[in-house]
Amino acid sequence: PTPTPTPTPTPTTLPRTTTARCRRPMMPAVDWSAKFSAITKLRPPNGLKKLCAPFLGNEEMVLLGGGLPNPGAMPFCSLRASFKDGTEVEISEKKELGLALQYNGAGLKALREWARGFIKHYMKPIAPNWDVMLTAGSSDALEKVFSLLIDKGDIVLTEDHTYTAALSNIKGNAGSPVGVPADGEGIIPNELEVVCARLKKSGKTIKAVYLVPVGANPSGFVMSKERCSQIYKIAQKYNFLVLEDCAYDWIQYSDDLKSKEVPGLRFSGFTPLDVDGRVIRFDTVSKFIAPGLRCGWVTSAQPFSDELSKLSSLSTQTGSAVCQSIVFKLLTKWGKEGLEKHVRTLQGLYQERRNLVANAFQKHLQGLAEWRVPNAGMFFWFKPTFSDTFDSEKALPFLLEHKVLIVPGGLFKAEDDGIPSPWFRLSISFATHEALEQGVKKIADVLRDIKENASAGPREDSKQS
Repeated sequence: PTPTPTPTPTPTTLPRTTTARCRRPMMPAVDWSAKFSAITKLRPPNGLKKLCAPFLGNEEMVLLGGGLPNPGAMPFCSLRASFKDGTEVEISEKKELGLALQYNGAGLKALREWARGFIKHYMKPIAPNWDVMLTAGSSDALEKVFSLLIDKGDIVLTEDHTYTAALSNIKGNAGSPVGVPADGEGIIPNELEVVCARLKKSGKTIKAVYLVPVGANPSGFVMSKERCSQIYKIAQKYNFLVLEDCAYDWIQYSDDLKSKEVPGLRFSGFTPLDVDGRVIRFDTVSKFIAPGLRCGWVTSAQPFSDELSKLSSLSTQTGSAVCQSIVFKLLTKWGKEGLEKHVRTLQGLYQERRNLVANAFQKHLQGLAEWRVPNAGMFFWFKPTFSDTFDSEKALPFLLEHKVLIVPGGLFKAEDDGIPSPWFRLSISFATHEALEQGVKKIADVLRDIKENASAGPREDSKQS
């Protein structure tokens, strides 16, 4: 059970919704009774929460029902955090501190309202009856969402290479990921149509397509509005959901490698196109504040949000209310201008790294590999050009001998079809500038040696780092 929060101060950053649920006078096109998994339909609500929650905060009620720890037993006087830009936040007011330290049920109401305002302002949803539910980050959200949707044998479409945690959660719920060929903008609509028609003919149930529309992991691709629209129309035609993982929306770059300009806050994807309420959007603070906060939110149609809330109340309870309180305080102190400034600083930091790696690729890998320079996200996606049967997994031991770690593409393959992946994923986010340049050179040395010695692998004298 969760105490009823004090009224949320109106953020200076974004317009807030005026009702708990954001409604438009339209009928939803999604039959959610056919979308939820069998285990979801069996799950009863948290009866204790249902009984006690409406009375919490009612000063006329003698509360002898819930097992809330006494606030006087908690050894905290205040919570403080300082940030690099000089911003400081403090949580010390009695009720505010109590909310941060107590069971949080559906999450901190103030942050949930902020997230609703953020989605309404930037994404401008047009679907009926949408709502926001807080999560303990995207990993928590992915696990719960796939649990709520997937029955044994259900199909989830993805790019032919996609985020490993999504694949693990699909398979962990006895679903089957099916990869669709992709190009520089992600899934190819014509290929998606072919796959859907084949699956429909075979009697398979397609529950959803999972996508990272901006800064795709691992490919770094950014989907255009036209591409999103094409895929959405196919989702309508075959009546499946669209799961958009938007972790990298905050990290977007200029197309010009010589420019120091950055795009700032801009958002696209599927939510602004969704007339049916079939899109489920994942957001997280991990990439624009810090991953250790384990804080995010899911935007979806109200029936799905209600089931997500029910599941959360029986498991993680949306994560830490302490972290949610710090995030809310920081975002409201920043305001819209402060958030924009922070995001531009963040983009500038990563864009400099993107440019450095792009130049290093041009310098060291020209003639050895093909790649696209990413306009968002943290990753370069590349493959050798000297072999049609290259297996990136087999090259990994030689790379490790050279003391450089990149991820072979096979880990991201949607389907275990026995065909080796030639692709590699290189992260630009963590290593120093010097190490990024050095790492690309090491990769080039290994690939050059494999090219020259395809049957035997790298020479012994080339293994000296």
